[in-house]
Amino acid sequence: MNGDKAVERDKILQVMEKYRDYFKEWNADVAFGVNKSNIFYVLAPRNEFETFLFFQTADQLEKIILGTIAENVEIIMEAGMEEISVGFSADKMDGEYGKSIEHYLPGLVHKLDVICKTGEEWQNMMRVTFNSLKNVCAEIAEKEQKNV
Repeated sequence: MNGDKAVERDKILQVMEKYRDYFKEWNADVAFGVNKSNIFYVLAPRNEFETFLFFQTADQLEKIILGTIAENVEIIMEAGMEEISVGFSADKMDGEYGKSIEHYLPGLVHKLDVICKTGEEWQNMMRVTFNSLKNVCAEIAEKEQKNV
């Protein structure tokens, strides 16, 4: 292995350490290629490839990881909102106003139930995604403190 390739490999390993929570939580890994092409991959629950991308540098790997995290956050938000919307539309409220509070409580209970169920379903995905950001945020904050 030549010197430049060894230095880049060390940088890639540093990025992997920086995002160790991401790799642990999302069942992600990197395969180093014989040539300059390396592979970043994430396995889905049934050990199928969810993500399979080629990269050459540590900077490219970091951008790929941040892109997948951003995509996961977007999916979580969209799916959560969709589930809440579907759950709310299933409500049979008749739209009449001026009735007693007892009239509205069943609808409110239903909506709160939808929100609670959606929260439970997406809690794990959110935990995994936010845990994967933990080290990055800590490192950025540490660098900022050193610069002050």
